[in-house]
Amino acid sequence: MRIWSIIAVLILSIGSVHAQINTTTPNPASIPMEAFFKDAKFTNMEISPDGKHLAVIYDTGNSNTLAIMDIGLTTIKAKINFGDYMMISGNIMWPRDDRFILSYAKFVGYLDTKGSSPIYVAYDLDGQNGRQLTIPQRTWYTILSMLPNDPEKILVSKSHWADEGQTKLWTINVDNGKEDYIGGQPKGAQSIITDSQGNPRFGIAYEESDDDELGKGTSTFQVKQTPNSEWKKVGFTSLYKKGANLSLLGFNSDNTVAYVASDAQTKVQSIYAVDMATLKATLVHEENVADVSGSGRLFDGSLEAVVVARDYNRVVFLSEESELKTIMMQLYATFGVSEESSNLRITSFTRDLNQVVFSMNSDRDPGVFYLFNRGLDGSAPSIRELAVAKTEIDPSLMAPMTPIKFTSRDGVELNGYKVLPITGKAPYPLVQIIHGGPHGPRDYWGWNREAQFLASRGYAVVSVNFRGSGGYGKAFEESGYREWGGKMINDMTDATMYMVDNGYADKDRMCVYGGSYGGYGTLQSVVREPDLYKCGIGYVGVYDLFEMKKAGDIPKRKSGRKFLDHVLGTDEALMREFSPALNVEKIKADLFIAHGSDDVRVPMEQYESLSSNLKRIGKPYISMIRDEGHGYQKDKNKYDFYNQMEAFLAKHLK
Repeated sequence: MRIWSIIAVLILSIGSVHAQINTTTPNPASIPMEAFFKDAKFTNMEISPDGKHLAVIYDTGNSNTLAIMDIGLTTIKAKINFGDYMMISGNIMWPRDDRFILSYAKFVGYLDTKGSSPIYVAYDLDGQNGRQLTIPQRTWYTILSMLPNDPEKILVSKSHWADEGQTKLWTINVDNGKEDYIGGQPKGAQSIITDSQGNPRFGIAYEESDDDELGKGTSTFQVKQTPNSEWKKVGFTSLYKKGANLSLLGFNSDNTVAYVASDAQTKVQSIYAVDMATLKATLVHEENVADVSGSGRLFDGSLEAVVVARDYNRVVFLSEESELKTIMMQLYATFGVSEESSNLRITSFTRDLNQVVFSMNSDRDPGVFYLFNRGLDGSAPSIRELAVAKTEIDPSLMAPMTPIKFTSRDGVELNGYKVLPITGKAPYPLVQIIHGGPHGPRDYWGWNREAQFLASRGYAVVSVNFRGSGGYGKAFEESGYREWGGKMINDMTDATMYMVDNGYADKDRMCVYGGSYGGYGTLQSVVREPDLYKCGIGYVGVYDLFEMKKAGDIPKRKSGRKFLDHVLGTDEALMREFSPALNVEKIKADLFIAHGSDDVRVPMEQYESLSSNLKRIGKPYISMIRDEGHGYQKDKNKYDFYNQMEAFLAKHLK
């Protein structure tokens, strides 16, 4: 009854709930292209520990800006921007009420998902007294704890390449940046987690010999049963086998349980609870479809939930007594939504857990930020709308995104998503969107500006998490190694045929499009299937695997060259077969090729290899080159690209 009485109050106390914007608009096609691709008003909002300020982040062309504002969003106390291509990312951390820490890194283009090593900087609330806390160079920093009992310092682990990734424990003073080595780390550990009080309690040491396959060495667990006990090695047989994919996730709120993710017994990582008193590992969530893609934590960092994106983004609560579960169930019921209709993300709490900032978005809605006053201080519970991400978008005119599942031609179960226009009648002209990466990234359910733009113009859209994609376990990802132009392309073709066979797509009006690896998949698809697609749009794509091993930032490093040999192979005949730039004679589809002259991830050598070979055979194509990096971020370039895309698709598919 307590929860439902709170929900009843909340329903009456939600202020300025996100409303439909223009219900008189009869047709999504009348929505300007710019509405989809204009930067969102805010991309993140977080509350300070004392509940008096909000840290907000918004995009500003090819960078982004953080502002510190009062809780009413009326006054800006500080604005921080690090310049072109420098992006503030991750959560804002508050060691004290009067000082915060942010991280930024260089991302050259919106499709650059890797970026440089992050740099952590601390500021006062007014943006003054900035102090760089980390200097990455060849050292990797991980912030382990805000050290609640020592608000002048934070606890970090530092790993140096010369130590083969072994980590060491340091504190950093958040006011002057002074580092102090404190030691006490378990010998050989490369990953360490702390309890909610900042005590290092759990570590993993990893060793890989020259005879071991990449990523399949030997791991050793090391634990401290209490904050003051000694480190001890523990063999958790249910958690470990050689080559298992292991992740230390965090501790529960009273620090009696540590959570570990392992795929030793399942095809993807399942979640285990390790009792720190008995050192017994218990399976708390068995997962056989999707990897952990997110987590839910309280203010003190204690872990309460994980997210697995099997189809929708499913929240798995790790305890029935979870405080986070109570909060999220209240919000689901208050808004009348579920995880199959909305993504609910709690961004931050006040120290007393009384105030919560959260966002609600969906496949049809770019999102809204809210402030939830839980009433723990005796005040009336309430929810206040803080900001709408994109006021230009009317959710009622957007198209539903639906998970799909099918079996490939060789028996592999594949997952993906389809978006069908809300106007017109099937079968529709089709555009397949191929995600980048390819190893690590994947497609998720939720707001996708490109899919919604295309659906508003009358196109069905399909995206598949082809083998080699991340998110479905190590074996699935590794099954794409040395199959860039083979089985991975087969999976894309099978996704297209799924749409045709089920009556969603017109087989005579189909196009393929993608950026980065998606650009590669686009060109290799029209090479492999010359009669299937009318057109292809390659965006900042890889087109020549030989060039990939020579040009760009990846082959500059020994580890990068080893990685490329591992995923692309060394068979020159196969690399030639899998390089669309070297097989242009097979292409019948019309082409639109766009690239960035400042791209360091996929440099201009890729574009030049493709364009020179197209010119050699006299194959016409539309070209766009802009002085940007790995994906356009400046408004003019974005708008030119999508205007050209719209005209190109209309010419070939309408």
